[in-house]
Amino acid sequence: VGEAYDAYYKGTDNFAEELADVAIFLMGIAEIEGIDLEAEILKKVEKNKTRQYVCNEKGNMVHV
Repeated sequence: VGEAYDAYYKGTDNFAEELADVAIFLMGIAEIEGIDLEAEILKKVEKNKTRQYVCNEKGNMVHV
């Protein structure tokens, strides 16, 4: 995740590759632990739909 963060903020062309590394790592952990990652993501997306967000003083949307 740190390498993806660096690539994004430095504007390097390997940001997508670094995100892919994060996804591969997460899928590997989920597989080892017997977690259906797709099902968990779908549940989380539904949960997030009920959350409220406001714009802070910097113009960023934040959860309330």
